[in-house]
Amino acid sequence: MNKKVVYILFIIPLALFLNCGGEEVKLADMEEYSGPAFESTGVEVLMSDSTVLKIKLTGDKQLQHKNGDLEFPEGIKVVFYSKTGQAITEITALEGFKAAEENVYRARGDVLVRDLIEKKTLSSEELYWNPEDQTIYTDKFVTIETTEELILAEGLKAPQDFSTYELINPKDSEFIIEEKETPTQPEKTRN
Repeated sequence: MNKKVVYILFIIPLALFLNCGGEEVKLADMEEYSGPAFESTGVEVLMSDSTVLKIKLTGDKQLQHKNGDLEFPEGIKVVFYSKTGQAITEITALEGFKAAEENVYRARGDVLVRDLIEKKTLSSEELYWNPEDQTIYTDKFVTIETTEELILAEGLKAPQDFSTYELINPKDSEFIIEEKETPTQPEKTRN
């Protein structure tokens, strides 16, 4: 084969390849990816002590970022268990977050804490849970509803099982009075 033909067959595709790029993209001009490093769905984390289940954390989606932060953008649920394995308290929220450098979880958006034993509930827009000292707390507005009263406050601190609580800035409270129907006596008929 003629050398000129070989050069032409080699140079034309090379020229087309080098010219197709249009603009030259420099590595420095490219944006660094800032999204999550890992994404998981249907997450369930079980925490136990001597093979006894203590805490179950679930979320529809978990994002783990490069720095180790955890994010639960589609909701979070944390259930606390007694020594006998009975569910005693649960926390639910529209989203959750845990910073890598702290062992504190933040629940945000329609946060609800249910004491499953004493039938009382706490609702707020934001709540923190510290697994190390086993407390929940917030400086946001909270509403606590028991069978007897409705309590309003700005801020709260409580053990994670919500068995007791300390209100930071209590507001008005109302007692819930349930009217009980008195049994009616059947009317006596006259003979």
